[in-house]
Amino acid sequence: MEATPLDWTLIRSVVISLALGGLIGLERQSHREPESPFGSVGVRTFALAALMGTVAVLAEDVLSGLVYVVGFGYVGLLVAFFWHERRATEHEVGITTQVSAMVVFLIGVLVPSNPFFAASLAVIVAAVLSLKRYTSRFVQLLTPAEIISTMKFLLVTVVLLPLLPNQPVDPWGIYNPREIWLLVVLISGISFLAYFAIRFMGARRGLALTGILGGMASSTAVTLAMARQVRRYPDSRTILLSAAFAIMLATAFMFVRVTVAVGVINLSLIGSLWIPFVAMAIPGSLIAGGMWLVLARYMAGKATKDKQELLSTEIGEEADRSAAASDDEEDEDTTKSEEPQLQVRNPFELVPALKFAVLLMVIIGVANFLQEMYGGGAIYVAAVFGGLAETNAISLAVARMENVGELTASVATQSIIIAILANSLVKAGLATAIGSRRLGLYISLGLLPIFAVGLTVAFLL
Repeated sequence: MEATPLDWTLIRSVVISLALGGLIGLERQSHREPESPFGSVGVRTFALAALMGTVAVLAEDVLSGLVYVVGFGYVGLLVAFFWHERRATEHEVGITTQVSAMVVFLIGVLVPSNPFFAASLAVIVAAVLSLKRYTSRFVQLLTPAEIISTMKFLLVTVVLLPLLPNQPVDPWGIYNPREIWLLVVLISGISFLAYFAIRFMGARRGLALTGILGGMASSTAVTLAMARQVRRYPDSRTILLSAAFAIMLATAFMFVRVTVAVGVINLSLIGSLWIPFVAMAIPGSLIAGGMWLVLARYMAGKATKDKQELLSTEIGEEADRSAAASDDEEDEDTTKSEEPQLQVRNPFELVPALKFAVLLMVIIGVANFLQEMYGGGAIYVAAVFGGLAETNAISLAVARMENVGELTASVATQSIIIAILANSLVKAGLATAIGSRRLGLYISLGLLPIFAVGLTVAFLL
């Protein structure tokens, strides 16, 4: 009698199914509660659940509809298990494990026909389950006002965006409602990610984090926040250097935000933007790095001086030790209170989004009017005034005009750079008016190389 050869496809499906189920079960077992009588649900149970789905699919040729019968029976088993667990335990019981078990069964069903997709899905599920500690902390950081405003904005976006006309509705053919609202959602989305990154990680985790994430959300907000800190502590050189560093770093990373925003609506324009953007970001980053070194050296020197003063104190006198301890506590409290703080408003609030939409419409109208009346050179004037108000709006307006053929790529690139440089002047003015003359001087000197490189690359190369 001739032996039947092994079907390696079936063996591969079984092995993959057991491995994927075991992977998710390993994650679940690592989070089980010791006091729970049902803590044994883990690697073996999830591996067998995935294998159940795979075998049910493989046996379809023998018994049609078996996968549905097994699936319904499996769901019933999970429901009964969950009900029994709730009645048998006094503490609150979650349903995450049961839902994960259902997903594992579906992964097992997918293995024979699409093992790569099943493996990808299993990795995603395991990753999502392992994020419990971080998601719990994230939710605790959210305020009710943030949740409500975000839900309102998302609701209006989801409901309103598909209903808006996807064609110009004005006599001049420049206002496409769906396109304008999509641009508003785009900018709000970029700022939203940076905003919650700051809320989740905390601006006090470091000035570099404040500058980078603040630049992605709003470099102007960074400038205002740092300038206010300088005004609050006018005699603190630490705050002055920290503020200058954060503002320059936010300015350097502002180019990343503008690049992402422009690339979404006009990817081809990135080809002419990236060279001047990189050229301008390099001196900004180097200056920020230099300010960081100066700050670090100053802090090291201050720490050494404080240590020497502490060593010179008479050790034998209890009163002096108490006074020194009291002074240290006061210095520590002062240092904590002097740490620069960055406060950025929730960008998914409806009113700011509507204000940005109005600003975007005004800038689009002015840019098109000047372009129509005075030719290509007038767009530079619009870029200056647009940059004084907001770099995002004028950048998107110019990118949109280049996309429809109203501007050349070189003119669009030059206009965006002019808008960014005009906005940089605003930052220098805010640093001087709200912070101090010295902070304004530091920022102005730091922006000079960016101005020189930007104008040179944009107009001479």
